[in-house]
Amino acid sequence: MSETARQLSPCTRAQRDDELGCNPGQIIDLLSDDDARAVFLSADEPTTVRELAAEHDLPLSTAYRKVDRLHESGLLTNLNRQSGETPAVYVRSVDHVSVTYDEPLRIECIRNGKTLYCEH
Repeated sequence: MSETARQLSPCTRAQRDDELGCNPGQIIDLLSDDDARAVFLSADEPTTVRELAAEHDLPLSTAYRKVDRLHESGLLTNLNRQSGETPAVYVRSVDHVSVTYDEPLRIECIRNGKTLYCEH
């Protein structure tokens, strides 16, 4: 077995593979959405939804929806649970996402050198 094959950890179809995992259906939808993909790519440093909205010239309500969906899918992490007047801060949960459109569809998410994959 190759070294790469031993490093891969599959996630289950029923749920994402812990905090590092992928949610295949949502990830495909989000990566197909130009605005959501742009928000994901620009969240390499901690940022608020308001900052993301301004950076991408999005209405604030749209930016909140994109960030919520990215967070639900496992692509963004909330660094601080919003409390009182302090706005929530988000950052990418994964360093790299790769989608292979073969049979089965394969999504790889890489964070801190660890590769997780889902097949759908």
